Amino acid sequence: MEELKPFITNEYCLRCQGCCRFAEEKSCWAPHLLTEETKTIAPFSKVIALQTNPGQGNFICQFLNPGDNKCNVYPHRPFECKLYPFLINRQGKKVYLSVDLKCPYIKKNVHIEEYKRYVQYLTAFFNNPAHLNILRANPQIVQTYDNVLYISEIKL
Repeated sequence: MEELKPFITNEYCLRCQGCCRFAEEKSCWAPHLLTEETKTIAPFSKVIALQTNPGQGNFICQFLNPGDNKCNVYPHRPFECKLYPFLINRQGKKVYLSVDLKCPYIKKNVHIEEYKRYVQYLTAFFNNPAHLNILRANPQIVQTYDNVLYISEIKL
């Protein structure tokens, strides 16, 4: 899949302790892999494995180094990680581009013009026939998330 332009800077993400951490070991929020990513990132798996976060009582992505908050596969991280805090969300039979409102950067910037331009960029990105075909071929990355803001419907 074509490379996504980032919305949130890496520097901001490194200061945050929100992403890559999960309340449950079997969380829909854990990154799901595109079929092509299963060959390079986590062979034989369609979802990133979570491991216990020592002393924290929760789970973390297997690639997160909790000491420095860095991703060990950052240059090659999964598509869903590149997309986050934006999500591909199933609600009934419909699929939406959504955003996670628990992301502190989104909370702070959801009303700025840069956010609106990025939403337009993502909407166009997911209306591209080649990208729609990739989503159709990878239903595992379409999950049902709660407490998100629906942005636009994706016609799969």
